Amino acid sequence: MTRDSRSPQRLQLPEITSRGAHLLIWIYFVTMSGLALLALDDVYVPAIVYLSILIFGAIWLALTRDTNERVSVRVSLFVIAASVLTTLLSSWNAITGGFSQWYVGAGALAMFYLGLRGRDLLAWVGFAAIGLATIAWGLTTEDRLVEAFVLVARQAPIVLVGSLFSFGMKRTSRKLEHVHEADTIRVAAEAAALARTAERSRRLASLDAAVGANLQRIADGEELSEEDRDELLIAEARLRDSLRARQLDLPEVVAAVQRARRRGVVVLLLDDRYPLALPSGALSSVIDASVRMLDAAHSGTVTIRLLPAGRQLLATLVADGDGYTRVELDSTTKGPSSQ
Repeated sequence: MTRDSRSPQRLQLPEITSRGAHLLIWIYFVTMSGLALLALDDVYVPAIVYLSILIFGAIWLALTRDTNERVSVRVSLFVIAASVLTTLLSSWNAITGGFSQWYVGAGALAMFYLGLRGRDLLAWVGFAAIGLATIAWGLTTEDRLVEAFVLVARQAPIVLVGSLFSFGMKRTSRKLEHVHEADTIRVAAEAAALARTAERSRRLASLDAAVGANLQRIADGEELSEEDRDELLIAEARLRDSLRARQLDLPEVVAAVQRARRRGVVVLLLDDRYPLALPSGALSSVIDASVRMLDAAHSGTVTIRLLPAGRQLLATLVADGDGYTRVELDSTTKGPSSQ
């Protein structure tokens, strides 16, 4: 199969809920926890540091367990509440700046991840709450208000990058969707064109096999005998059969039809079921009944008709010659019934 005839591959953005992305989150958690433990000498109560690390562990666990492309509102609210709680617990516990204020960066990264997961508004609400808690600490602590503002301002770009990246991913995703749709339409159009070409080639081959030799004799100026003209009439009827009874265009049926027509029998094939296919297992019954009726006819008319889908009868076969015979093929039974 050529490259152009294959189905297009769907273009996708990198997964932000994959194992690799989760591994990066947990690597950051371990690093953040290590920095927090290194700064135990810069806090009043070390137990608060341990508790804050556990809270952030719960935050990362909730974020990694929610594997939907867009994180749920419930998980988002939990992440925000837990981040603000950690900020309130840890802010007044820090004696000096530096690694002892790790919780602000950790909260900002949690909001960054919320933004990546399609919760931009909630991410900014959460970061604003973290910022207000930090500024409240600065207001209630001697000469540390400026430090609080600087601390919040330094982390804001992290959340901004998450929102911008999320916005860029959405735009790129929409563009990839359009590219995929256009590619699908193109491939479908090419497949339809190939199908039309194949059908045309099949019909031309059928036409050449049926009348090609005689048409060439006519083109060469040869005189046709009465027998040749009869064969041309049979070939013409064969072509009509292939158009109006496609599902009966089978080697066994075609051969039986040709034999009957050469005996002078008028044969009419109809397919009112097309394009719906025959039920599974029914084809052999149709072939057997058709061949038997055609071989038994020596005069008159034989009409074989596939009925529309949805009826109890699958097909009717009528022979009107020396006598009258009607065979009905029931779509719910295997055997034919005769009248």
